[in-house]
Amino acid sequence: MIVSVILNRGIGNDDNGGDPAPHREHANDTLALIPAGATLLEHPFTMSDLARLRLLVTRRAEDAGLCEPRLSDFVLAVHEVASNAVVHGGGKGRLHLALADAGLRCAITDSGPGLSCPEPCESASLPDTDEAEDGRGLWLAQALADRCEVTVRENGTTVTLVAFLS
Repeated sequence: MIVSVILNRGIGNDDNGGDPAPHREHANDTLALIPAGATLLEHPFTMSDLARLRLLVTRRAEDAGLCEPRLSDFVLAVHEVASNAVVHGGGKGRLHLALADAGLRCAITDSGPGLSCPEPCESASLPDTDEAEDGRGLWLAQALADRCEVTVRENGTTVTLVAFLS
């Protein structure tokens, strides 16, 4: 059984008064050098790789033209999903970051048993976890990315996050 859930945050949800990235003077020059669909990073990972993976995603996203504050949001979303893949998805995962037509697309795949409840929290409030310290990663990733898609298969889960560049 394959279950997919797609959530959109939308480009109108920026913190810059309607201008998604007013501080991106060089972004168009950088983007012109990277063709749409180009793979920016393909990387297997385990728990010991998470810090380096976060740094690599940050560098590749910056190179593609993603700027603050959206850069930090996207990197945190990717980190949360990668952490979930390690903790809940069999101890390892694979990250694929590519430049898509509208922005950056990051797919994180694990080979765990899949999610028992594949739907991320759709409400604006933080999910109630009875004061537990976990259970917020997918919710946070969904809140920080412009688009979040969760695909659950019998042999693992893929979470795809998108950050629009304009």
